[in-house]
Amino acid sequence: MEALSEKTLVMILCGGKGERLYPLTRDRAKPSVPFLGSYRIIDFSLSNSLNSGLHKIALLTQYKSLSLERHILYGWNIFHADSGGYIVSLPAQGRVADHWYEGTADAVFQNIYSIQQENPAAILVLSGDHVYQADYRNIIHFFEEKKAEAVILAKTVPRAEACRFGVMGIDRDHRIIDFLEKPANPPSLPWDKKTSLISMGVYLFRTPILIKALIKDAKTPQSSHDFGKDVIPRLIPRARVYAYLYDGYWEDIGTIDAYWKANMAFLSAASPCSLDDSAWPIRTYKTRYGPSHIQHADIKSSIIGSGCRIRGGTIRNSIIAPGVEIAPNARIDGAIIFEGARIGRGARLRRVIVDKFSRIPDHSEIGFDERKDRANFMISEGGIRVVPKSWRDE
Repeated sequence: MEALSEKTLVMILCGGKGERLYPLTRDRAKPSVPFLGSYRIIDFSLSNSLNSGLHKIALLTQYKSLSLERHILYGWNIFHADSGGYIVSLPAQGRVADHWYEGTADAVFQNIYSIQQENPAAILVLSGDHVYQADYRNIIHFFEEKKAEAVILAKTVPRAEACRFGVMGIDRDHRIIDFLEKPANPPSLPWDKKTSLISMGVYLFRTPILIKALIKDAKTPQSSHDFGKDVIPRLIPRARVYAYLYDGYWEDIGTIDAYWKANMAFLSAASPCSLDDSAWPIRTYKTRYGPSHIQHADIKSSIIGSGCRIRGGTIRNSIIAPGVEIAPNARIDGAIIFEGARIGRGARLRRVIVDKFSRIPDHSEIGFDERKDRANFMISEGGIRVVPKSWRDE
């Protein structure tokens, strides 16, 4: 009998504008924003899928998708035509509507034709902007065990923090009895009143149930066509919807501060998850740089990509992407430097993100004077400065 995993279609939502990650999303889709120097955020959802034995993957793309498309072409063109596996992009094609994707559920609804052509038994809907490692086979096994019609991947958080997420109320069998989007008074777990269960934006559906729910949602005028706000809450009273409790690291890269925090987490001695596990590799496109060359530099608790030229200075708690050049006497602390950037002699950077191919002049300072920095750069709520792509000090 063919395993359900072999009959599951993965659909990864990649079409959001990513406005809260601006200016990192000025020229690229949010899933293609670099992460840890060498990766893109999308690499985690894609790697989870492949490592889980799921080889039929559709990316629902929309805004500023060129960078993402190029990354998939160069780094993820891994299936032979006869293998049965594929990674394809599905932009809005006008088959069922004349508009772009208008919500997470609408993005899947507009691709009903592609779903029917593939005829999968189940559909796994993922977000392209989350960093985590999960074996989806465990969710599929739970799905079959419970004879569920839908399963949501969920994580426990302190109840006081749950109001920022979609929150689920469940019974002791993990069946979902309520779903509230960013509630002021989140429901707690039946066995722990101080803890709530939040949605991780990962949904596994039996295909007929999903299609019926999407068609009904599309015909509802007041709907925002969102899984968390509309489709899931309407599905719960009439279908067997369960929560699969995930116990591991997960970060929604929704803001500049969340992005910076997620990168910095991997610099600690207790990294949130392993990127060196041969049994669970995180794939990506490796740029063709040679080895890095480092002279007289003082580097601690940092990641240094290939092809860098570091000619001195001090680097602390920072991520240096491939192809970066750092001149003598530069001081870099808590920074994320993207590919091809140039940091000038004696420059000082603190809690700064420098996008690709930017040029930081000699003896400049970023991250020390808020009034001066605000005149040139975006500053996040948490005080992170962002130097946009290809920036020059004119």
